[in-house]
Amino acid sequence: METNFNEQEKASFRSFLIFSFFLLIILNVGYLLNSSYFRVIKVEVVGNNELFEDTELIKPALGQSIWLVNSDIFSDVILDMPIIEKVTITKEYPNEIKIELTDYDKILSITDLRSSIPKKSILYKNMVEIESDKILNISSLTITNGPVPTGFNGEMVSLIMTIKSYDLDADAFNFIYDGYSFTGEYQDTVINFGPPLDLGSKSSALGSLLENSKCRGEIRFISKEDIIADCK
Repeated sequence: METNFNEQEKASFRSFLIFSFFLLIILNVGYLLNSSYFRVIKVEVVGNNELFEDTELIKPALGQSIWLVNSDIFSDVILDMPIIEKVTITKEYPNEIKIELTDYDKILSITDLRSSIPKKSILYKNMVEIESDKILNISSLTITNGPVPTGFNGEMVSLIMTIKSYDLDADAFNFIYDGYSFTGEYQDTVINFGPPLDLGSKSSALGSLLENSKCRGEIRFISKEDIIADCK
């Protein structure tokens, strides 16, 4: 009888220890999550912030528990910043964080001459076009007439990204669209793409030709894969 009572005491004591252990964990977690010591008081933003104020990103994090801060809390803000591809959060305990912004690649610098006042913009890899007068060392496109066909920006992205896959200086290409024909220049070569369609396939054929030969002259597409090259 006494043995059974001792076993019951041991079992009850073990249960008490287990309960106390988990209670202590819960209390510690609650303390860590709610303690003012771990509330974010400083936020540093690193990266492109020309198109928005840092405060737009800082606001969701300030005052939050550093344990709960992650990229998800910035999702609503990022939706209003379409050129941002990725947000990386670095935590500096106990109460500081660093937000690193990574932009989508800039694809083209565009000058639109279809109105009395030229419009300048930058086309990004995700096909978003943002007005900007900034001078960049990337491929350029001049639009002299229109209208621009549906899917034009997607064709431009496909064109440049395909060219980048070859051993060519993609930033040395300059293009002109006159409302019908799409032409380009690369070093001493003039390229007539015809209408701005199937530019991914055309740029693949072009890249293969230019990468494997020193063409100086004129290249003309008669289909999306067939080329007439007058190289010197």
